Amino acid sequence: MNRTRILKLAVLAVAVLAAAAPLAAQGVAPSPKTPAADGTVSPGEYSYTSAQKDMTVHLSLSPDGRTLYAALEAPTTGWVSVGLGSLRMDGAFMVLGYDAAGTAAVSEETGSGRRHTPNPARILTAQAVRETAGKTVLEFALPAAPHAAGSSLKLILAYGRRDDFTSIHARYAPVEVPISR
Repeated sequence: MNRTRILKLAVLAVAVLAAAAPLAAQGVAPSPKTPAADGTVSPGEYSYTSAQKDMTVHLSLSPDGRTLYAALEAPTTGWVSVGLGSLRMDGAFMVLGYDAAGTAAVSEETGSGRRHTPNPARILTAQAVRETAGKTVLEFALPAAPHAAGSSLKLILAYGRRDDFTSIHARYAPVEVPISR
């Protein structure tokens, strides 16, 4: 292969990679828009969106950086969960939710080993979960500190097949998202 062809292929590869992941490189950032915790994610509602396995996570910070807004979309008619502060269940602050025939349930829990238990104190400032057409969407807001105080936000995303808070996950994904201020 000659040098010109190699150079053209290298330029093409860089262009393809840059176009394929523009959102992943940006990270979660403050946004002038305030996402609504209504169980529906609208285009442009969040400053950061990323596909993780077959789930999609959406994140934004309030303009002052004090509130973190999060949403998770998953292909399930069971529970969905976002764990914050860890790439594993152990030690994560977890928000779990499901919609059982129009009755929404959301729980704030702490992961301990391979289990989790409800938190006695509630910190969510908004929450919603909605199941539509085989997909469940969980949205919530909470104080950003201590979860988004550093340069990245550690998350664990998961979903299950049943409407409960105790059945094992069908899928999970650890994610570390950069924070842009």
